[in-house]
Amino acid sequence: MSSRGPSGEPAPDAEAGEERVGPAERGERAELEARAGRAARPARPGVSARSIAALVALALALGAVAGVAYQRYAAVHLRALPKVPTCVRGARVALRRPVAASGTEPRQTVSGETVYLTPGEDRAVACAFQLDEALARRLAGALAEQEPAPRAAGLLELVRDHVPADPAHDRAASAAYMMASAAMRVLPQDVPEVRAAAEELDQRHACRFATRRPCPTRPPPPALVWLAGVPAALSLLALLWIGLAASAARYRRWTERRGR
Repeated sequence: MSSRGPSGEPAPDAEAGEERVGPAERGERAELEARAGRAARPARPGVSARSIAALVALALALGAVAGVAYQRYAAVHLRALPKVPTCVRGARVALRRPVAASGTEPRQTVSGETVYLTPGEDRAVACAFQLDEALARRLAGALAEQEPAPRAAGLLELVRDHVPADPAHDRAASAAYMMASAAMRVLPQDVPEVRAAAEELDQRHACRFATRRPCPTRPPPPALVWLAGVPAALSLLALLWIGLAASAARYRRWTERRGR
């Protein structure tokens, strides 16, 4: 028995009413329900854009301070090896060859004395002339020594006392070390003076330039490098963690949508 309304007409069927709703109206209703469901969900935890901007600014500012402080330190205590004339390498090879014959090539020392060098020694002095005339004359005087101890002392003095510590003379200092160390290698290492001179020569070179050999007298980096560098590094790590977490969340939501 069908129900009737107050006017006596049959009451409208609910299912028939649903059928009379068009597809567009059903789509709008579904969209409204989806919006209501999203609004009811709790907000996803995350980091605000303001916090990310603050971390970026902190990392850039402190990183710049630490970088400038380290560059100033490295410019004094960790200078890179400079390029030397190509003749230096050839002179090193010639000086490493022990010779028994006396020299025949005339050269003048810094005091004006004429000494006679071997062809290999003369080649090294000629190469040193390209850098500094006084340095070349002192090298000639050191190479003219025949006894191991005075020869080692003269080669060490050449690098230690006659090449200024100013960075403008780094090229001459590197070339002088390369030739002096090569000439010292052919000397008998069992002589204490030779061994001590060779050790000091290597140490002075390591303390002037950034080499693999440690320098015991080199001061540590200034505290500002650590005070600014550590927070900058931590800020970068935090930004990296935030980026990885956001990427993982996006991937998780993507997989959830595909699984529906």
